[in-house]
Amino acid sequence: MVIAIIGVLIGLLLPAVQQAREAGRRTNCTNKVKQLGLALLNYNDAHQTFPIGEGFDVTLQPIYGKNNSLGTSDAPRRAPWTVHILPYLEQNALYETFDMAAQF
Repeated sequence: MVIAIIGVLIGLLLPAVQQAREAGRRTNCTNKVKQLGLALLNYNDAHQTFPIGEGFDVTLQPIYGKNNSLGTSDAPRRAPWTVHILPYLEQNALYETFDMAAQF
């Protein structure tokens, strides 16, 4: 009888624990998206522009995606926008490991 009561109590407790874990995950995800948005806004304040994601010419064709006759891109690529906002996410050490002169 005692084992049956303990089983029922665990059965009632398990969904509550799962809901608490899900709420924790949701809060963590929301916080990370908020930090990403704040980093973008801080980058904008410092540079008066948002970090470039892809360059376009006057015909709205991607600059970095144009291929030559060999099928490779002629234009040097910039580091992605995620690299440029690393200092604003308090990731200076990781940012300094990137060689911005290198082609991506």
